[in-house]
Amino acid sequence: MFLAVCGFAAATSHATAGELPRLTILTEESPPLNFMRGGEVSGLATEVVRALAKRTGSDAVIRLVPWQEGYQALQARRDVALFSTVMTPARKPLFQWVGPLAVLDTNLYTRKGSGIAIANLDDARRLERVATVANYYSEQILQQEGFTNTLSYPDRVATVRALLDGKVAALASSNLGMPAALETAGASMDDVESAFTLSTDLFYIAFSKHTSPALVARWQEALDAMKRDGSFARIYARWLPAETPPGVFQLVTEEYPPVTFMQAGKPSGFVTDIVREIARRQGVADDIRLTAWKNAYGMALLHPNVVVFSAERTPERENLVRWVGPVGTNTAMLYARKGTGIRIASLAEAKQLGAIATTTNWFTEQHLRREGFTNLVSSPDPRANVRQLMNGEVQLSIFTDLTIPQIAREAGYTVDDLEPVFPVSQTDFYIAISKGTPNDVVTAWQATLDEMKQDGSFEAIYRRYLPDADLADLLKR
Repeated sequence: MFLAVCGFAAATSHATAGELPRLTILTEESPPLNFMRGGEVSGLATEVVRALAKRTGSDAVIRLVPWQEGYQALQARRDVALFSTVMTPARKPLFQWVGPLAVLDTNLYTRKGSGIAIANLDDARRLERVATVANYYSEQILQQEGFTNTLSYPDRVATVRALLDGKVAALASSNLGMPAALETAGASMDDVESAFTLSTDLFYIAFSKHTSPALVARWQEALDAMKRDGSFARIYARWLPAETPPGVFQLVTEEYPPVTFMQAGKPSGFVTDIVREIARRQGVADDIRLTAWKNAYGMALLHPNVVVFSAERTPERENLVRWVGPVGTNTAMLYARKGTGIRIASLAEAKQLGAIATTTNWFTEQHLRREGFTNLVSSPDPRANVRQLMNGEVQLSIFTDLTIPQIAREAGYTVDDLEPVFPVSQTDFYIAISKGTPNDVVTAWQATLDEMKQDGSFEAIYRRYLPDADLADLLKR
């Protein structure tokens, strides 16, 4: 969705030697990114594209057209650029991409000062009511995730009023649509806060397949330069002052204490702080986004220049991303409720039990599935696994030794209420960097991490969270 423009009739023109081709740049009506104002195409993305055209010396006029018309031109003709276009797995191989220009976050918003904390989807499911807009993408996401506490409204403004009037605890909306909805309702972004990110889409300029790769590379270099010199951020702030613009790199993590977690409204944890220090030394903005693992990992599989942490280096993931690390080691363990008397001596014996609780898409679940387990009960929130164990719904659950103390506390128990019965595996975890990221970036991140292990900063960060950890082996690798 979304495009940028430059004379539609020029789509079939060809440049002579030494000249840049004349681009056809198209976009659709989609404020605040692109829209018509005073007879001229305006908006956040439009302003960025105009600046890029000037910096690259491109002959380009931006024109609004219906989305389908622009998308067809992008597929059928050379030297066409369409913005703002969401990169999807299906579209990615069809075009060349420059971006990201903007971030479309589907968030859960709460009233400012409500004190509601949402660390994961399970927290959101326990809210009394979540307002959604009928048939919107945000509503569909919650339906797919099995939410039963949603209340559907006809439009965004109605959800905002319901939230501000205290009729719902949260509302689901995109970050791009919220400012206008709040303004219409007589409020502003100061009246709400983003409590959790459900999904993230990135907007790009899509160039037709047969556009000169050198020209596309020039546009990407110009955009990266705008991000480094601050001009991109200044444009972004004029249109979306409450939002953080997408940097050259997207840094994403999940709630996985003490490795990564939200603390006082800011992503924290020992790997988070390690990533911050690497980013600082590399001159990368440390705008870290905390979201669901499914969303973070999905971004890394689709987009270049995504850094997701931390990630277990499993056979399933080995060739899907690039690896920097290791940054930690943990042991995956099968736990029982204390006092049950359950004893097992092998995974084969564990397979014979009635049910084992696992966390959806975590490496621990993947490991058991790889071992042929068919008695798994999967939940998106690890705290649910603890409760299932304590309620007798399952006989065992799998956690790592690093994370179980915090998970048990957040579930309303302590680690002493559980007992380890069988070690499943010992693994290292890493910082994962998406494919499509330049090789020298990955090499530089690894070199900086190695430097931190040598100069003592890695250990200092680690011990702020785990003072008694044995780091001897980790510091050597």
